[in-house]
Amino acid sequence: MLDYAAARRGQSGIVYCGTRAKTETLAAALNDAGLNAVAYHGGMEAEQRRQVEQQFQREDGLIVTATVAFGMGIDKPDIRWVAHADLPKSIESYYQEIGRAGRDGAPAETMTLFGQDDIRLRRTQIDEGLAPAERKMADHARLNALLGLAESATCLRQYLLGYFGETAEPCGNCAICDNPPVTFDGTEPVQKALSAILRTGQSYGAGHIIDVLVGNATDKVRARGHDHLPTFGCGRDISRNHWQAVIRQMLGRDYIRPDPARHGGLVITEHAHPVLRGETRVTLRRDLVQTARTAPVVREMVSEEDAPLLAALKSKRRELAEAQRVPAYVIFPDRTLIEMVNLRPETLDDMARVSGVGAKKLQSYGREFLSVIAGEVAQMHPARRALAGSPSGALFDRLAEVQGRLLRGQDGTGKPLSVNASTLRRIAEDRPRDLSRYLDAPRLDRFGDAFRREIAEFS
Repeated sequence: MLDYAAARRGQSGIVYCGTRAKTETLAAALNDAGLNAVAYHGGMEAEQRRQVEQQFQREDGLIVTATVAFGMGIDKPDIRWVAHADLPKSIESYYQEIGRAGRDGAPAETMTLFGQDDIRLRRTQIDEGLAPAERKMADHARLNALLGLAESATCLRQYLLGYFGETAEPCGNCAICDNPPVTFDGTEPVQKALSAILRTGQSYGAGHIIDVLVGNATDKVRARGHDHLPTFGCGRDISRNHWQAVIRQMLGRDYIRPDPARHGGLVITEHAHPVLRGETRVTLRRDLVQTARTAPVVREMVSEEDAPLLAALKSKRRELAEAQRVPAYVIFPDRTLIEMVNLRPETLDDMARVSGVGAKKLQSYGREFLSVIAGEVAQMHPARRALAGSPSGALFDRLAEVQGRLLRGQDGTGKPLSVNASTLRRIAEDRPRDLSRYLDAPRLDRFGDAFRREIAEFS
């Protein structure tokens, strides 16, 4: 970015950044390099923002490093370049932001820098948002379209205008027109990847799909029986890094999308069906496959495969925190959410074993977070919930099962009798030898022997 700005010294330009901190860091770096730059973001006081806007209108050669908060209402016709230091949020945003350059009709330039971290950040922002699932899916589709533009094999102006339903001839000015990439027929690898996604139930992220394709029998692959699928190992002739580039280009063509409802599991779109049927050929960029590299090792809170679930749990936490007007960590700290991701509890008993989930928080939030992980959760009586995660809870369940079986006696013809949940809880906790303190004579006669046998097995 410094090289790009230095080559345009004396020209007014805007650099859009993804975070407020980055606007300030980049402005400082540009000034240190002898360029005139100032930061602008929504966290600044209104008077500070107004001064930057006036300075940009007044001075020639000023660079503004800004979040998307900058640009609306700026009437400066001689902006000569707009750059993005991070991937924009959508094609609509990108189109609006680059349109702020060259309004005087003279040539203007744009450049966008992005990497895998940018894509991951944008996916996480979508997944952690509070929008409904349908909106999140649409946002992933828009991000796919932007990724398709960034990795397009054809004229960028054609792609950009085509997204808005317009047609155009190749512009002759963009990076693709200047240096057309080498392409190849990627239909077969795309079909293999689509088949693997379908056969694994459209519930897994790229990492798991690639494990299946290259024949990597991980514990997760074996546990789900995916090492016995016809697609297991069908892509051994392509390296893992190459598969990552193929799947990224599939996302850019909107053949697949991460589904927030499946915690980021890749699902197939309508655009992919003609490819699966062999009716449409797929052209991929060879340079994006050949230059794929192993990403530097970064210590993440959870694996990339589990990141969408963590994002969904954080979204639920933020929703509850905003409703109660408390900081997010009051609901659960990050380490508790991470343990939920790693343990994947399926019941409230499992949830009670997660560090940081005490009896009160289990009662207040247990079902909410468990539903994010495991779907619909059966109601649990408060007396039983108080025993969640303990051996007494399992004994409670056995006693309740015995009670149900003997509701009308051994022969099923007697008068209905039952023991209330609070009494079952006391028996499960105390495990008494003498049940007469807990049951009256009729209930002791009907349930006593069976209850004693269950208590003895747990003692």
